Amino acid sequence: MSELKFVQLQEGSKELFDMAKEVWLPFIHEVNANDGKRQTDNEIVGGLQKRIHIQGTRNDMHFEIALLDDEVVGISMFAIDLGTIYGLLDSPGYGTVMGFYIKPVHRRKGLGRTFFEHIQDVLKKDGANKMYVCPDSVTGIPFWKAMGFSSSGKFDPDDEKPIYIKDIT
Repeated sequence: MSELKFVQLQEGSKELFDMAKEVWLPFIHEVNANDGKRQTDNEIVGGLQKRIHIQGTRNDMHFEIALLDDEVVGISMFAIDLGTIYGLLDSPGYGTVMGFYIKPVHRRKGLGRTFFEHIQDVLKKDGANKMYVCPDSVTGIPFWKAMGFSSSGKFDPDDEKPIYIKDIT
């Protein structure tokens, strides 16, 4: 039976960095295409390196790859948001998913839901009882709605994307 496991990225691990890069590049290219933006592979890899460094600075910030039988199938960065997105949310301490990707060949097989449930459990242990995401409209919104998120009617001023929220169960 196949097993999905989650591995926290760590600064300085070339093996984990290479595994992350395998899914981070197509993820960012997909999001950029949906948003009408362009970045070079070098710019995307530089952003990945910065994110791996940042996530290691807090215990409630996570950057993980998902492995199915040792094959990299997905990646996600998630944390407790210490703010309220410019006062748009009712209180600080929401869990947030800042990036989430499952390889297209592995979609619609339940892996995204399993990865999300893991993320939700980790954020709940970190102290969150609500979550928010700012998904792209093409692949993000349908997925997050299926995970139980609903539109808050508000937009993140940085990403200019809608804010979807959910109570953690």
